[in-house]
Amino acid sequence: MSTDAHYDLIISGAGMVGASLALAARQSGLRVALFEKRPQSVCALADPLERASLVANGSQRFLQELGIDLSTHGSKVERMRVWDAENSGSIHLDAEEAGETFLGHIVENRRLEQQLHAALAEAGVTVLYAQEIAQAWADPQHMQLSTADGTEYKTTLLAIAEGRQSTLRKQLIQAPVFQEDYGQDAITATVWMEKPHRGIAYQRFLATGPLAVLPFSADAENHPRASIVWSAKHALARRLMAMDDTAFLAALQLAFGPQLGHFLRIGQRSSYPLSGLHSSRYLGDRCVVLGDSAHGVHPLAGLGVNLGFRDVQALITTIRDARAQHEDWGDNPALRRYQRARRPDNLLNVMTCGALSHLFSNRSRGLARLRDIGMLGTAMLPPVKRFLIRQAMGL
Repeated sequence: MSTDAHYDLIISGAGMVGASLALAARQSGLRVALFEKRPQSVCALADPLERASLVANGSQRFLQELGIDLSTHGSKVERMRVWDAENSGSIHLDAEEAGETFLGHIVENRRLEQQLHAALAEAGVTVLYAQEIAQAWADPQHMQLSTADGTEYKTTLLAIAEGRQSTLRKQLIQAPVFQEDYGQDAITATVWMEKPHRGIAYQRFLATGPLAVLPFSADAENHPRASIVWSAKHALARRLMAMDDTAFLAALQLAFGPQLGHFLRIGQRSSYPLSGLHSSRYLGDRCVVLGDSAHGVHPLAGLGVNLGFRDVQALITTIRDARAQHEDWGDNPALRRYQRARRPDNLLNVMTCGALSHLFSNRSRGLARLRDIGMLGTAMLPPVKRFLIRQAMGL
């Protein structure tokens, strides 16, 4: 089976990053097709795990430009409280200190994805559900693709946003990939608590790994909830996952403290191993990688999806600029500008998040003192603090 379907841009992966790229490209006047291996019926379901992300202020502005309003279902983050459980050091980051009203929104991944998919349908973007690209090969003018049933497509550029285990990245980019095992698993869940979160995101650094308790939307009865990401060394994570809900909540209370009163109940828990990842190259012949296909960071800073949205913005800017200059924007000279724009930022964040995880999980008394001095210095120097706040907001 064959077809002569031709698109300006084909994207593999219709998660938050891939779908936002498709929408931005369509709004820039490109003919776009989006491949998604999940069936449409699965994408339309609610996520029982209610997995969520911190969408920073800068990323929210980008989504707003696409017509995606997070305020309808996201929970606003106005302040952050970061402290070291082993010592006295702490940092308070408030959006108002940077002249903003919020740092970002905690948004359920699936709901944001569904909002993007609805916008794609309204914009007339071709979304090929339950389909994967089986083969891809480049000629001087096009990337040619085929699916398992033999259907063929042509595109000026293929964008790969499939996630960390991307098959197409391995096949087409063929670049060395830095990987670091953090020796931790992240446990995620939604919890109900006594006191409302008041728009505060908490991060407590434990000797076994960081614990984030993030503002989340209230339930249907308006009971306050939070989304937790508890990064713990493998052995502890296995013990925590094996506990019943009552025992787990008791362990969570002990690890976090009384700031939100008692944790009352918990939704379904999930866990996954943590590692750092960074591709040494973002482009091949008429293809690029972005989002988790290009890089992966520790979740302690909530940067993951925001780095992906920054990739999208940089790629769209590259394409627009090249088109304005009547340049072949699917060729390497243009794509190298995208790579130069994004690799330093992504690599810095991968390395920084890994280093912070090691620093705060180390029991050395000397390092503990250094952490305290660093936090105290940050708290006492307004310019440094404002810089950190704006970094947290992605501005």
